[in-house]
Amino acid sequence: MIVVAFDLDDTLIPEVLFLKSGIHHIATLINKNYPRLPILRIVSAMETALLTRRNHYAALESLLEEFNLRSSVDMKGIVTEFRNHAPDPAIYHLSPSIAEALATLKQKNIKTALITDGRSLTQRNKIASAGLYSFFDNSDIYISEEIGHDKFDPDSFLQIMKKHAGAKEFHYVGDNPPKDFLHPAKLGWQTHLVHAFPLAVHHGFPKL
Repeated sequence: MIVVAFDLDDTLIPEVLFLKSGIHHIATLINKNYPRLPILRIVSAMETALLTRRNHYAALESLLEEFNLRSSVDMKGIVTEFRNHAPDPAIYHLSPSIAEALATLKQKNIKTALITDGRSLTQRNKIASAGLYSFFDNSDIYISEEIGHDKFDPDSFLQIMKKHAGAKEFHYVGDNPPKDFLHPAKLGWQTHLVHAFPLAVHHGFPKL
């Protein structure tokens, strides 16, 4: 038996797609309450900030000031909405090549797991919107907020090894070597670095 575990953000799906989905979600909410502020103005301001590696929330605040709405919009609520929104599958989705690779692993009965750092609701919404439950059993999904530690702790990898004790090979696929490969390498796993997506978070892209 072979086990292949994956990171999520910027490995299976570019995190920028989640950020763009969140921007569209927020723009729609604000426009619904304040129709004089066009959706396209909000999207343009926030996406321009993202693409130039500036804070997208600060860009929104500047736009709200311009329309005299800064005191009317609860920015803490906006941040919560952004983090907790269910990504739009039209924006946030697997590439055909990644979907094909995961399908091939499943067809060959290769066990797969997902190890990802982040908030439970945020990561679960990503997983559901991208259709990843078709490729990963829930018992093989490890999210840092749910298990109480991130990938700088070896426990997730050890749990996988215990669960699949009969496996002859363990592999981990990620995009951030200092974080993703520290413990699997020590445990004898084979590690595989994916080519970084443009504007990857760990390369200085703004976080949510």
